[in-house]
Amino acid sequence: MSDEQNIKEQPEDGTPAATNKSKKPAEGKTVDEENIQHSTTNSQPNNKNMEVHHHGHVHEKKKWLEYVFQFFMLFLAVFCGFLAENQREHYIENHRAKDFAKSLVQDLQNDTAAINVQKKSAGVYIAITDSLLKLGKTRLEGRDAARFSFYTRFMYWTVPVLWNRATFEQIKNSGSLRYFKNHQLLAKLIKYEVLVNEIGAEFKDHQTRGNALLSSINEIIEPSYHQIISRHFLWSLDTMTRETLENIFSANTESLENKRDEIRKMLNMIVVQQRNLRLGTNTRWPRAETMAIELMGDLKKEYHLK
Repeated sequence: MSDEQNIKEQPEDGTPAATNKSKKPAEGKTVDEENIQHSTTNSQPNNKNMEVHHHGHVHEKKKWLEYVFQFFMLFLAVFCGFLAENQREHYIENHRAKDFAKSLVQDLQNDTAAINVQKKSAGVYIAITDSLLKLGKTRLEGRDAARFSFYTRFMYWTVPVLWNRATFEQIKNSGSLRYFKNHQLLAKLIKYEVLVNEIGAEFKDHQTRGNALLSSINEIIEPSYHQIISRHFLWSLDTMTRETLENIFSANTESLENKRDEIRKMLNMIVVQQRNLRLGTNTRWPRAETMAIELMGDLKKEYHLK
């Protein structure tokens, strides 16, 4: 037996292996061939017992509750932002509405003052119209002619009510009516505007008739006398002293008997003017004044104004 056959095989796990002496070679094979085949077989790994390790990124699946929570948090953030923006716009609108309310109160105060001036002047106009109609039945000479000419001088009076509409027009034109959340208050403002427009439309007719009266008035009053009385105004007649009136009525004026046609034409026109002024002073102007006072109270209460 050669020395190669006496060599012991050393297994991989370090345990002593059996010698080749106790193992017979297979038929048809030499000892060397048998040893080589046995060595090759032992060197192959056992694939069945080996573990396969995959090295890669492991993605853990999220639970559906986590998605719901993330969606809820996103929704909450957007919703809170919406509430904050809405609150800011609400504050700005209330602030602007309050500023408009202050300006409206001032305008309404001016309206009531203008209405009172108009009522006073209209009352004087109505009174002297009655005086003219009464004098027209007398012979217009001397003192009566002077009085008739004096009162005639004021018959073309056509001063309108000085409404203060700038603030409300600004509110309408700028689309700021939406700032007024109290719909009843807003309805009153619109109703007040409608009444003001009605009074304004009527006064345009009054002004047209007043301008038409000028031709008759110029034909009736003597120019020199007209110059003397033109320094006086309708709204100041009730404050004139008796002495001043006496001097005016004592003036030496020409007879008006030869101007009866012009006088009749003028008197018919001033009857129409008197009727419309009475309508205004008895119905529309008091209504406008009452509405203006109510609106001022409502605006002060709604926006806590002093």
